Amino acid sequence: MSAFTRILTGGALLLTSLVSFAQPGEWHLEKDDAKKDIKVYTREVPGSELKEFRGVTHIKAPVSAFVALLKDPEQATSWMHNVKKFDSVQNISDLEHVVYIINDTPWPVTNRDAYVRSTFSQNPETFAVTVALKGEADFGAKNKDLIRMPAMSGAWTFAPQKDGLVEVTYQVHANPGGSLPNWLVNAIVVDTPYNTLANLQKKVVDQKYLKASFAYIKEPGQKAQMADQQAQ
Repeated sequence: MSAFTRILTGGALLLTSLVSFAQPGEWHLEKDDAKKDIKVYTREVPGSELKEFRGVTHIKAPVSAFVALLKDPEQATSWMHNVKKFDSVQNISDLEHVVYIINDTPWPVTNRDAYVRSTFSQNPETFAVTVALKGEADFGAKNKDLIRMPAMSGAWTFAPQKDGLVEVTYQVHANPGGSLPNWLVNAIVVDTPYNTLANLQKKVVDQKYLKASFAYIKEPGQKAQMADQQAQ
């Protein structure tokens, strides 16, 4: 084995070990509300004081209803937990846009803000819709009265199940910027997904969302209808 090959091999092994070391921990169930059918999980993220959270629930509604709600910025502050401002700042396409968010935090902690890029996609086989979320800290000017979140990533997933139910998963990890008191850190990763999903359950069944449709979003029933039409 040449010296150059040994260097490459050694570098690859080192990179693999570093990546493995930096992997997030296992998910732990933090809250299980059987009555509301909401479960909240968290896991440790190496190098971060804030855990990653994942909230899961099931709601009977078309997948298009969830897309319509997420595309309604005027209603965001009424159901997204502790979001006091939510403005659409750039619509790149039907499937991609950037929003500006201010998160309300208890006094004396400084409120956080973020620019978040949302990208919609749909699995053509399962009809699951995923909305990838990515913070872009340098997208816009900073406000001296707020702390800009340096990083944020996550996703909404709306996966159709049997009997018209949709499994909703809300998963996010964020770098809040600066330090936060322990009591607030622990509350954020549980209260944010839990309350957001509880509010979502009530909000998405509004008729204006249930009746929404999009050319780029397909419902599970449409596949069966297409198969029947082709068989005739």
